Amino acid sequence: MSPTYRRAIPLFALAMAVAIALTVLGGTATWLALAVDGALAAGVLAAAVGWGTWPAVWLGLGRRPALQQVCAAAALGLGVLSTLSLGLGVMGALNGPVAWVLLAVGWALGVWRVARLHGQPLAGEQHDRALAASIAPLLIVAVLLLALVVPLAIACFGATLPPGVLWAGENRAYDALEYHLEAPREYYDAGRIQFLPYNVYASFPQQMEVLYLLLMHLAGGSLAGAIPAQLLHALCGVMAVLAMAAWTPRGPARVVVAVLAGSTPWLAYLGCLAYVELAMLLFAAVAAGLVLDQVKGEWPCNWRTALAAGLCAGLAGGTKYTALAFVAAGLGLAWLCTMRAALPIRVRRLAVYAGGVLVAFSPWLVRNAAFTGNPVYPFGYRWLGGAAWSAEQDQQWARGHRVPAGSDSVAGRSLAVWHELFAARMFGPALFLLALCGLVRARDRVAVFWTVWLAVIIAAWATLTHMPGRFAVPSVIPLALLAGSAVPSPVTWRDLVQRGPAARTAACRLAAFMLVAAFAGGVANSATLDGLRREEDRWWGRHGVPLRALVGRTDLLAQVQPLNRALPADANAWVVGEARAFYLTPRVHYTVVFDRDPWLTYAAQAAPAQAVAWLRTQSVTHVVFSWSEIERLQRSYGFPAFVTRDWVQRLGAAGLRRIALPDEFDATDLDIYAVAPD
Repeated sequence: MSPTYRRAIPLFALAMAVAIALTVLGGTATWLALAVDGALAAGVLAAAVGWGTWPAVWLGLGRRPALQQVCAAAALGLGVLSTLSLGLGVMGALNGPVAWVLLAVGWALGVWRVARLHGQPLAGEQHDRALAASIAPLLIVAVLLLALVVPLAIACFGATLPPGVLWAGENRAYDALEYHLEAPREYYDAGRIQFLPYNVYASFPQQMEVLYLLLMHLAGGSLAGAIPAQLLHALCGVMAVLAMAAWTPRGPARVVVAVLAGSTPWLAYLGCLAYVELAMLLFAAVAAGLVLDQVKGEWPCNWRTALAAGLCAGLAGGTKYTALAFVAAGLGLAWLCTMRAALPIRVRRLAVYAGGVLVAFSPWLVRNAAFTGNPVYPFGYRWLGGAAWSAEQDQQWARGHRVPAGSDSVAGRSLAVWHELFAARMFGPALFLLALCGLVRARDRVAVFWTVWLAVIIAAWATLTHMPGRFAVPSVIPLALLAGSAVPSPVTWRDLVQRGPAARTAACRLAAFMLVAAFAGGVANSATLDGLRREEDRWWGRHGVPLRALVGRTDLLAQVQPLNRALPADANAWVVGEARAFYLTPRVHYTVVFDRDPWLTYAAQAAPAQAVAWLRTQSVTHVVFSWSEIERLQRSYGFPAFVTRDWVQRLGAAGLRRIALPDEFDATDLDIYAVAPD
């Protein structure tokens, strides 16, 4: 067997094991979904690499190792593709043919770059040949990578399930059905990207959501684009792990990082959903790698590298506002503390980095300024104002995103840190323990860099958010790379497999311990993930539908939606309480809890007859009350207290006629009323 084929043994073994696990989990339906929807998601990622490969070259990254080039191109290219789609969408020029042209151009640019590289030696090729010279190290790597089988299989399987199926801990992908997919769906239906005054979350940065819109155009429909959107998010998680590995020294340390980061339960868990955290992780990992090179002094620190790092950090902010603090500011502060330069030089380099952040994030500032008059809408309302927002809503937003009163103290927040980062096991104890080993062993500038960044992430997460665990996902990067730094760099795979005194040195023993501990941590993480998957399977089994029967069936979830079955096709329904509108096919008007519902605002001071008359002025044919959501929101984020069943009964006497629902509907949860003609 030639060295070229030998190098592929670990990846081939991993791919075969994942294929077997996927077949067990989902059967042929999963493979059919991956063949169609997965091809679309992979096509978008490949086009992004093509779009990003030339900016990467212009930014001085063309001589880096191949894996670093690919990861940097993917990050920059996703930003380019998203920005182009945003601009075209705002102009109303984004459609199916244009979407395919964007992909075709990206593929062509990628092929052109590969052709230019043909015949050139790749950095690291000599090391790869040395690794492949003996079969034993490759077999060890193959065995260690098997710790990633369950996370990869669950991520692929879960991403082929319709949005809203997984997970109980995320309220069945509530956020995806409310805005991550719902906002792109509304843009798709309207033929353009526009301001949605009833959905404040649609005014958040939408680096990934615009790519979901692109996929909807490629797939020919909003429902058809939902599973490709989930698969693209999962692919971003894979690329994030590859980026972490790319900036880790080759050898045992790289495997430790890949196994620890790739098996972190949060990654596979979120990879099943059309969320944004894994894209943020990819952008953050590439930005961190570029800054790391400057801290280590391995590559020249010029303005191009600083700009590239800033662009990637800004793209992370484009996925989620919190990344501006966690990634952009956190990396900048860590770099400032560890840079090998005088203070004036540090300031100049960080100014270029900050300029890159601003350039990459600016499309969302411009969009919000044009739509609402406030570039950071809905934040900063007291200074910048904002359309369809008020001081009352600003206060409600602050209350709704605050740590509960009983936990809003140093002790309470510390307890939340313990619960979300450690006790919940969604990061895995091995990640923290091995990162601690790296900190104790390394004690160098690089360890300080990772530690400062990690401290900023945790501090910002604990003080600026209401502390959901998934918001702290960027901490996986410094933790995993700290753990990798515990592996002595002189140790090679040959050192670990040879016999004799050299194999029994302290460095080899430490490297072997780290590999075994990382593998054990990966197995434990796999058990955590599989336990969550089994809970979901049992829950759906109690409802008579095993998970594998739902693969690819977004149409089925649309069919079983109560409103789709109870409302006429030409209905114009006003939905009160419920905001998960992604599957609702009739015309519906919903309002996110933090936005002002114009009907409820008017009805609060109006007589029942006037409230019903207002609906007629808006051509509303039906009103829907989702009582479970109304009562939940009244207990949590705040919802008009006058909206009660007694109030609705008074509306019934003023012109609302209740529609009798079939027996299979939960009559205690849903009330549908027809608006009687005047």
